[in-house]
Amino acid sequence: GQLNWLQLASTESLTYYAAHPKRGQQAFAAIDILPHFQGIAMHDHWRSYFRCECSHALCNAHHLRELTFIHEEYRQNWARDLSDLLLEIKGAVETAIGERRVRLYRQVRKRFANQYRRILREGLRANPPSPQLAGSPKKRGRRKQSKPRNLLLRLKTRSRETLAFMYDFRVHFDNNQAERDLRMMKVQQKISGTFRSADAAAAFCRTRGYISTIRKNGIRVIDALQSAFLGEPIIPPCLTPAE
Repeated sequence: GQLNWLQLASTESLTYYAAHPKRGQQAFAAIDILPHFQGIAMHDHWRSYFRCECSHALCNAHHLRELTFIHEEYRQNWARDLSDLLLEIKGAVETAIGERRVRLYRQVRKRFANQYRRILREGLRANPPSPQLAGSPKKRGRRKQSKPRNLLLRLKTRSRETLAFMYDFRVHFDNNQAERDLRMMKVQQKISGTFRSADAAAAFCRTRGYISTIRKNGIRVIDALQSAFLGEPIIPPCLTPAE
């Protein structure tokens, strides 16, 4: 009868799931991965992630969905232009990688960054701050803004994280890795519904994380499960300490 959040940390070779009643800092502390992480975390724009002392990159698949919504619902062309620019940069990065280059040429990066800032300026001009209505009581905190302006401000404040894939080829354009790793968990939820206890949810997360990791490392799942029942779970090579 209580809502829990499914937390996921994953790479191309590892998967870790955890269920927790909270989504933010309390969950991060309990799971105890992000507080120690020193790499680049790819995620959506959930504010709690930015409190972690690692580098950050934002998922542009999320941005493309939001930009498409704004273009279709608000009829604002800057959103379409920014979508096209992000996809153009993605194509340039893929071409550079195909040519075995480790970065885009400086002039190309500068041109893309200038285009990005220009489009944001156009968007902000089209979406000025919401006016304070005469006679309305003043409220604490930030004034509520429109969805287009909120997105524009996020993209402006976090421009480096949005374009991280352009500056560092180790960073992906989106977090499709996480989306793929979450798919089987969503299938379970649709078919079987909820868990009757927190222990059952934790056991399921641990089992699915083990199976997902095993598959990513090209190991037969049946062999890995048998080893686990014998008390000797298979440790993937990527987790074996170097001698």
